[in-house]
Amino acid sequence: MAENLPSSETELIISQTQSQWRNVCSTPLVLEQATIAIQALYKYAELAQPEVQFFESPAAARQQIEQQSMQSDCMLAELWEVLREDLWRSLSRSLGTLQTELTHRIRNPLSELWEGSFQRIMLDRLTEVLGDFLGDCLLPEWGICWAAMFTAAHQLGVPLAQDKYNLFCNYMQQVGWMFPYEGVAIAILRPLIRRNSAGEIHGEGILAIEFPDGYGVYAYRGIPLPEKYGKIHPTNWRAEWLLEQRNAELRRVLIQGIGYERICQELQAKEGDNWQEYTLLQIESEVDIEPIHLLKMTCPSTGFIHVLRVPPDISSAREAICWVNWGIDPTEFAVQS
Repeated sequence: MAENLPSSETELIISQTQSQWRNVCSTPLVLEQATIAIQALYKYAELAQPEVQFFESPAAARQQIEQQSMQSDCMLAELWEVLREDLWRSLSRSLGTLQTELTHRIRNPLSELWEGSFQRIMLDRLTEVLGDFLGDCLLPEWGICWAAMFTAAHQLGVPLAQDKYNLFCNYMQQVGWMFPYEGVAIAILRPLIRRNSAGEIHGEGILAIEFPDGYGVYAYRGIPLPEKYGKIHPTNWRAEWLLEQRNAELRRVLIQGIGYERICQELQAKEGDNWQEYTLLQIESEVDIEPIHLLKMTCPSTGFIHVLRVPPDISSAREAICWVNWGIDPTEFAVQS
């Protein structure tokens, strides 16, 4: 059991498990193994063995999903009953006192990664393509988080029902999105997922989530983008887009990508108060929810210009400097530094 293991060994197991399951949603399917895992789940649910059909993206599968949904019953409820009520409940009860720690250390981070990030970004796009048929899909992200916990618990010596453990974890590891119908299971190949150094789903001028056939989603720092913005590298985004964009979240993304310096230049920010090498700027266009006031700082030795946003109720450059320096007046800051 875990309490009998050295803390260093426990830490290593938890760390390795996180790494193993962190990338599973972007690991290419092995079709033979995915087929076996799907058929095993059908068999456990006492359903007839299905023909497993693979498609390169949800868009590529749409016609077949629509056709199959009209020809046969969806088996989602039956498989969900098996996964949630039988396998998951039984395995989760076996975790005992270890469940709290594994939830904090493994499930919560992976849940944010897959349910809170990847699945959230994809759902709107999937709804556009699949409409009501999306309701037939067995989304695996919730189960991936639990499979990781069960894997760690198993390695830590927790006794788990071996047949249920093998079936649950193997399915979550081997299968992506799947549309289960009577006699036919439609499986979607996994996409390539691009991330930035912070781990956010992110692409600059390229798809952030890309399926083998080129279908996918653009995203910037974890926020989905329309193709109009996503297909263009942020260095070529135009500040004037901010004037026509009414979605506050997209405006924030554009501001991040373009940067205040270019926004000032392209939207002709007006200069206000000055203090030494600092200038308070204001953009009068309705770019953001509230007025944009910026502090422009020019390095006297290099000439490098840096721009920071400050609260809109600030009316002087000196007050803005004080706010940037966490309430320290610039004359005091100069003495302290």
